[in-house]
Amino acid sequence: MSSDDAPKRFLTNEEVQKILDDAKASTVRAKKAQDDAQQAMKNIEQAAEARQQAHDKIQECVARHSSFDEKWEEFRRKFDDLSKLAVERLSGAMGVGAGLPNLRSAEVITEHRLAQILHKSKNVVVLTGAGISAESGIPTFRGSDGYWTVGSENYRPQELATWEKYDEMPEELWKWYQYRWGVCRSAKPNAGHYALAELEKLLGENFRLVTQNIDALHIQAGSDPERICEIHGRLEHMRCDERVPGACLHGLNLNDASNFEAAWATIDKTPQPNADESMEKLPCCKRCGVRQRPKILWFDECYNEALYKQKTVSEDVANCDVLLVVGTQLTTGLPSSMVQAARKTGAIIVRLDALLDLEDHKFQGMLHLQGKSGEILPRVLQQLQELRKEALPAPLDLEQSWSKALPQTPSIPAMATKTPGAKPAKSRSSLKTAGALSVAAGSPSAAIKQQKTKLSPVIPPASKSKAALPGTAFGFFVYGTLRPDDDSGAAWTKDFQEGMEAEVATLEGASLYVDGNFPALCLERTACAVRGMLLTPKNQDTGLTAKLEEADRIEGYPENYDRSIRLITTGSGKTVPAYVYHKTGRLDRGQCICIADGDWLSRKR
Repeated sequence: MSSDDAPKRFLTNEEVQKILDDAKASTVRAKKAQDDAQQAMKNIEQAAEARQQAHDKIQECVARHSSFDEKWEEFRRKFDDLSKLAVERLSGAMGVGAGLPNLRSAEVITEHRLAQILHKSKNVVVLTGAGISAESGIPTFRGSDGYWTVGSENYRPQELATWEKYDEMPEELWKWYQYRWGVCRSAKPNAGHYALAELEKLLGENFRLVTQNIDALHIQAGSDPERICEIHGRLEHMRCDERVPGACLHGLNLNDASNFEAAWATIDKTPQPNADESMEKLPCCKRCGVRQRPKILWFDECYNEALYKQKTVSEDVANCDVLLVVGTQLTTGLPSSMVQAARKTGAIIVRLDALLDLEDHKFQGMLHLQGKSGEILPRVLQQLQELRKEALPAPLDLEQSWSKALPQTPSIPAMATKTPGAKPAKSRSSLKTAGALSVAAGSPSAAIKQQKTKLSPVIPPASKSKAALPGTAFGFFVYGTLRPDDDSGAAWTKDFQEGMEAEVATLEGASLYVDGNFPALCLERTACAVRGMLLTPKNQDTGLTAKLEEADRIEGYPENYDRSIRLITTGSGKTVPAYVYHKTGRLDRGQCICIADGDWLSRKR
């Protein structure tokens, strides 16, 4: 039977229905797959759009911050230029020269040397910055925590610390400053703050404290609030915003003394920060109704006398002997201008900071101490208190100077040779000083008698003297124009250095004065020291005798200077006997300028 003849089989209703159901289910699945695919495409498109928006926002943010950096640097340069110009004009009015002297290299000093500087100075100005407050737990303004979120935006302190930004969003900025005020309120003064308060009491009217800090920790430590100059303001205080029309001080010149009382009358206490930041409310002035603002200086504002004591600071710096800079990098206008003004007047500038970079051009010409102010300042204060037990000037040390002829020894040349048959000199020529003091050369008794009547009391030699045994000198302690690093341009300096080795050294029990245009060292009963150099001939057998004759001629010995052998301390820690030319008993010290740190390079030019 062929296949055509085979009986045909028909699908049952159930089978047909199953086929239809399967087809319908396949259609539903296909439709769902199509919908899912369409949704996936839509999601991809949305993700791509969101990614592009995010990319655009990032680029916009980067561009905005890059633009801000450029604007910030441009603003800071202009602000510094304006501040420097203001100080230069004020200095010019006071007769301060416009040119700066050549600055010597930065130098690290000891704590005792700083104590000596403070002891011998007449007017001291101390400038403090964020470093001293950082030791009390207050973050530095330029620290790593420098962002603040307002809404969905992040800001750096430099962006927020402007009047323009405060005017744009005063409520949010008020919250930020209340947060900062809360940080300051929880901090306590450290040992550095207390040491400066004690220093102020010790020096009295001859001391001025200037601070960039707005935390009021100096006042908490005991500094006189009437004498401190808070050149960037104080967060503890607020005032009505004088730049808003209708404010108490709107349009007033805050450098005009007639407006000072009105300016001070607007200052109120800042309210205690609210525990719930969202509850902070921007206060208004009770007098005029204008919004309040923190009593601080913003980056787009200028210093003035009424609120920040700019003129007072500039005048004090122009008249100071010493500017002590503590914990600041000198990156803002007035502080850096203070340093420039101090350089122009020849003041000694000492910088104390935990960070030390002697290659930074900003710090050239300064003396440096590295460390925490809370550790160093109390020690310096203690040493200063000991030095202040001494008289100023200290009693002279008129020991035998060994200027007479000494017996020769095989290895050590005599200080002077005696010509056979020569008669001993009856006396040296008298020397007139600024105080018309004359001393008979070779006559210690006459010098002592004159000292008793005209100068400081003389204390007899004691066992603590730095005098050495006669005939034992191995070199020269030079402290003025014979120093290799002398910058006065003396014609003899270079020739005297030939054949000599030099090492930094100090002579304890001495002070350095300026006699006309030349250095004058006086031996004294003091813990103070003179800084100079030890020069030793490379050939000790013959070189010392020749150099001694040359030094006698240059110094004018014995007519102008006396000569002693004293023990000096080298930078490497050795104690060496050396020749010292001095004017002990020849100089009216009360009529001469004393170089506070005992270094000829620190003299006022």
